[in-house]
Amino acid sequence: MKRTILFAAMAAVMAVSCTESNKYVINGTIANNDGKTVYLNYQIGDSTVKDSAVIADGKFMFEGTLDRPYRGGALIIGDMNDMQSRPDVCQLALEPCTITVDATAGTLKEAVIKGGKTQTEMNELAAQLKPMQDKFEESNKVYYTLENDAQRDSLNAVMEPVRKEYKEICTNFYKTHTDSYLAPQYLFMDMSEMSYEDIKAAYDAFTDDVKSYGREIEEVKKELDALEMIQPGHEAPDFTAEDINGKQFTLSSLKGKVVILDFWASWCKPCRASNPHMLQLYKKYYDKGFELVYVSDDDSEPEKWRKAVEEDKLVGDGIHHVLRGLKWDRSKGLAGMDHTNDISDKYAIHFLPTKYLIDREGKMVCKINEGEDEALDAKLKEIFGF
Repeated sequence: MKRTILFAAMAAVMAVSCTESNKYVINGTIANNDGKTVYLNYQIGDSTVKDSAVIADGKFMFEGTLDRPYRGGALIIGDMNDMQSRPDVCQLALEPCTITVDATAGTLKEAVIKGGKTQTEMNELAAQLKPMQDKFEESNKVYYTLENDAQRDSLNAVMEPVRKEYKEICTNFYKTHTDSYLAPQYLFMDMSEMSYEDIKAAYDAFTDDVKSYGREIEEVKKELDALEMIQPGHEAPDFTAEDINGKQFTLSSLKGKVVILDFWASWCKPCRASNPHMLQLYKKYYDKGFELVYVSDDDSEPEKWRKAVEEDKLVGDGIHHVLRGLKWDRSKGLAGMDHTNDISDKYAIHFLPTKYLIDREGKMVCKINEGEDEALDAKLKEIFGF
């Protein structure tokens, strides 16, 4: 068997942190693929562990040692970097046990996989979701044949109940499988649309083991930490950034003012549509101590940011503009993202536009989502008295 493990440094980490009890074995059977190479990939931290085996007499095998009780893995035949070649892929749960992969139909995509507890849960959930995924696949084929937006909107409307059913099944999974290592990934998928209280309730219900492992649970923790800091009454998370005029701007310098922190982008149509209303509020309340701070998601194309500010006439002594601070080397994919100075992370931003109202003491008042102009108007009327 041919074996290749990239990122040799990982071997030393695993040797220190793993015990023989975390050993896994994969026994695979696949038809009509002799001589081809099957790859096993899984993540440890920011690194990818890659193993490979040549298929002989319709069989292949992997064995290794995990650094924790569960890792999500993938078996691949083909080149994942060349999607035109249509690589054959299946997902599996790596656990300290013997895992069997039965691909006698000739493709990994159709393989029957048996293993430990997490694999069993994965199989059960996949069976529930398959009818919807089949509909999504058919819908996607039709979508690209449609000739205009009206037809696409009609198809989207037809598919909305399917998306809703899919989401309900996933939500039900993490609420009823609180001891499953898979549960955090489905909470992670949901949390951008959930309140702090609902995320915390779901997180608190997980067992200690589930809270200990996985990228998704770490992301849930980060989300909870960020949301906790922006609850009403908390001091608004401070930041300093270079403004559109090349000067340093610090949010806390506006203490004593009522502030709207507006997360937007030049390419965001709903954001641009809300700007006239924001200017009306600015003109109405500026003399009473009201200012606007725009945080733009245009780091990669600042010239478009500047143009949008000019076109929408977002100028005035009490209007401040900064970029969010996300640095992204796109040649490295997601690994090239640097969130070190990302203002959006501090405010748990997932959708644009999103606005926050901050009082004169620099404390959070409320969040304003798209379409909540009336609620914002009422809050400002309450603060300013007119």
